Amino acid sequence: MARHRVEHIRSVAEEGEPDMTPLIDCVFLLLIFFMVTTVFLHTKGLDVDLPAPSEAEEEQKKDINVVLSEEGQIEIGGESVAAADLGARLTTAMEEANNENIIVQADEECAQKHVVYVVDTAKGVGVKGIALVRVEEE
Repeated sequence: MARHRVEHIRSVAEEGEPDMTPLIDCVFLLLIFFMVTTVFLHTKGLDVDLPAPSEAEEEQKKDINVVLSEEGQIEIGGESVAAADLGARLTTAMEEANNENIIVQADEECAQKHVVYVVDTAKGVGVKGIALVRVEEE
């Protein structure tokens, strides 16, 4: 009887193709495993404001430079400005320059209260961005 059984197994293997079911099951299990364990990383980057196509046609923006001397005297575009008139002069300069940003350049010996006053006044009249710069010694 054992001989008959061995011959039967040999004849099935020789006559037919190998059974692919276990191989397909294994492939599907691997596919499901990789689908479940795959992590899609979303890299975060910087938001960049690209210029709009119509911006090239607009009037060119000019810088608004606010210079503070050692004593706290304010100059905008080379013209001396009184502290009380700073808000009105900044508003006029923003309209003339078509720019809502200013550049504040304070002398290194200038008291901090003068810089804070200029920044507070600028924010009060609607300035969107303020850049603080200093001149480096050579």
